[in-house]
Amino acid sequence: MANYTIETKPAFTVLGLDKVLTGGFPEMGQQKQDFWQKINADHALDQLTGINDYPFAVNEAINGEFHYYAGRQVAADTQATAGQRLIEFPAGKYLVITGTATDQMSLYNSLEGPAFGEILPQLDDYAYVGGPNTSYVTGTDANGVHGEMLVPLVEK
Repeated sequence: MANYTIETKPAFTVLGLDKVLTGGFPEMGQQKQDFWQKINADHALDQLTGINDYPFAVNEAINGEFHYYAGRQVAADTQATAGQRLIEFPAGKYLVITGTATDQMSLYNSLEGPAFGEILPQLDDYAYVGGPNTSYVTGTDANGVHGEMLVPLVEK
């Protein structure tokens, strides 16, 4: 099982570039990968001034649509422009999963799968009831790409 903890986190905001995903999970996975390839090729995140340089991937369901964002953590008073969305993460308990992979997309995938397939179903005292969740890269070294996933929780 993936390395995880339950931690209290302060509120934070991510400024994201939006992509609406369609189809089933296999199609969505490919759409996410294609989206990140375009974001990285266009250096689109370089245009977002954030608190840090960590690239964030955010999943959020809005009105029956599955939205996926590439973004950066920003100050709460940041203003979004066309094609951008401010995603607010409230202060509270979060499932925090850490991992390492060979590349950015492999990292995101290696964190999402265990979060929803293994860890959340086994938690006795907490539940995920929706809201945005995020994975982000925290560094790269000879061992690969390192990062975390944050999933908001409520006590049962």
